[in-house]
Amino acid sequence: MAEFDDNEEEFDDSDAPEPSAEEREAAIERMVAALPAELYPVMQPLLMMSQLANHALLGHADDPVPQALKELLDYDHDFVREVMAVNDTPSLGRLLATNMLQMFDFLLVGRLVFDSSLEPTLRAYLNRNSPAEADDTSMRDYVLDYGETMLENLTQYLTSGDADLEEELRMRRLQTESIFARLGDTLRMFYPPGQSPEELAAERLDAQDEAEDAEEMAVTVRFNQIQLVTLGTALKLPTMLIGLAETPFGRALETVPRFRKKALERLAERMSAAEPDEEFPLAWSELLRLYQAAQVCALSVVADVFWVGSIEDVLLSGGPRNPADGYEPEGPGLPAEEARQTREMLTRLMSGFIELVEENYLDDEDVMAAKAEISQLAELLA
Repeated sequence: MAEFDDNEEEFDDSDAPEPSAEEREAAIERMVAALPAELYPVMQPLLMMSQLANHALLGHADDPVPQALKELLDYDHDFVREVMAVNDTPSLGRLLATNMLQMFDFLLVGRLVFDSSLEPTLRAYLNRNSPAEADDTSMRDYVLDYGETMLENLTQYLTSGDADLEEELRMRRLQTESIFARLGDTLRMFYPPGQSPEELAAERLDAQDEAEDAEEMAVTVRFNQIQLVTLGTALKLPTMLIGLAETPFGRALETVPRFRKKALERLAERMSAAEPDEEFPLAWSELLRLYQAAQVCALSVVADVFWVGSIEDVLLSGGPRNPADGYEPEGPGLPAEEARQTREMLTRLMSGFIELVEENYLDDEDVMAAKAEISQLAELLA
């Protein structure tokens, strides 16, 4: 079967010697010069839509479809980056002259993405700033129709009427389409950093937390140095347990609204910078957050919240991770007596703060709800 050469159309004399680099460059320059100036402006929308479609697909490079495209076509994100660098007709013409087959793959993949289960998600992402157009399917129709026209043009240019080349290109397209047909249920949208629906929702919730924490202070507390350190540590514990995800309890903490990472870190940093025995103002949201963190810390002192057990067990073993995961503690744990004393100190300090809040807000609905939320998760420790 014949093989494609992106520059073959300029040198179709099979008896001619191999052209030099200078001759090839001259041929490329002639081709670029012959292109109409309006080529890039006309193709720009299709190129942009195809770029986004390719990026949405290929961003998850290890997924089945990108892997199959790499194996079949040696096609990956590198060529998409080359298309992204195009900004006028000469640069587009040069890319066509040197990589026309890859441009064929690029437009075909973009078209297949817009004709796949990814299309509604991609369209929603593209129309995120234009809610009124979120149900408009004109982008899909444009990419399918104009993309098909360009694929036909590229096919004619690549094959020049050669029946073998036409058949090879037809099989190339069929095999690419087969990948999407066979593996379509594995497709998932790749978003730029910070742009996924989950990340945007988290950003909105973080902003909501920050606004609540900036409200007028509800209470002023004086903490001594030990209280500042231990309660500040308690604020870091939920994030650690969520990140390790070693137990059902640790994983469930992610569902607690007041345990969003940024809000916990913000209050922990405030406590770290605070001076002992000076007035420390707390917004109502911050007081509830610290109250729930103290509850989690109190539970963690005596219950198996880590794979190896409680905080005391972690102190004894030198690390919280499962040895089966390949984790090796950096050093030996604390002596048993020192670990026991740490447990007793944490229990006393956490219980003292919890009791202080409950005594001062005995019938407060927010405090009772916050307590019930952690108590319900504590059932996972049984």
